[in-house]
Amino acid sequence: MFSDPSAQKSKRKLMRSRAKSKAQNETPRIVVGSIAIAVVLLLWWLLTSITGIVAPLYFPSPESAIDAFVALNWQLGIDAIATFRRVLLSWALGSSIGVLVGLAMSRSALLRYALAPLIEAVRPVPPIALIPFIILWFGIGDSGKVFLGSLACFMVMVINTLVAVTNVPPVYRRAGRSLGASASRINWRIVLPAILPEILAGFRIGSALAWTVIVATEFLGAEAGIGRLIMQASRTLNTPVVLVGTVAVALMAIVLDQIIVHVSARLTRWAPKEAY
Repeated sequence: MFSDPSAQKSKRKLMRSRAKSKAQNETPRIVVGSIAIAVVLLLWWLLTSITGIVAPLYFPSPESAIDAFVALNWQLGIDAIATFRRVLLSWALGSSIGVLVGLAMSRSALLRYALAPLIEAVRPVPPIALIPFIILWFGIGDSGKVFLGSLACFMVMVINTLVAVTNVPPVYRRAGRSLGASASRINWRIVLPAILPEILAGFRIGSALAWTVIVATEFLGAEAGIGRLIMQASRTLNTPVVLVGTVAVALMAIVLDQIIVHVSARLTRWAPKEAY
């Protein structure tokens, strides 16, 4: 079967138009963001290195931060890899289990009645408050940190999934049943695509929470990790290293967040969205 050349030409033209429109929308965001970052860096340099209004003890100068970065050498990379590995593992594990449990609770009233009170009782408790128990149960190894990070992501995703399923318009299910679709097919082909944007948005929230929990657990004990690096530097008032560690966490968190954003954009190309 031969394709229509005019249809192919129209399709290519439409794709070029969309790409051009996307580039035009991205340009102001990139320009304004770059200017904002440049202004912050300039103020930092003026307040610390030029005028000395801010003492080095309270916030380091750009030069001292660069010197600290160079002095850390490979140690910063080792700590960054250790923290990123814990965050990625806890985020993936907790989020996936949370989605599965949330879907199961949405389909089974008995399971929902049994688990909802437990989840609602544990959910308001800050994960950091459980760190003493985690150290007693797991020690200072990776298993306790991953468990606590997974627990935080699980709580976010199970509630997010339940709310997303509840918000699916009933007309979608009725339309599927009127066309003869089974319950499992409705859930797989109708409900899941409908809640996918909200689940992917929950992944971003869970990743940010995983960074917070993992770095906090590293403060209290770890063989390697950015949290350990920051805590050791703060004990000796080494603020340049504290700043370098904080910036490293921020950059890694941005990388993971942008990966989630780009994957989400490809999986939900059909959904209306605004660039962020």
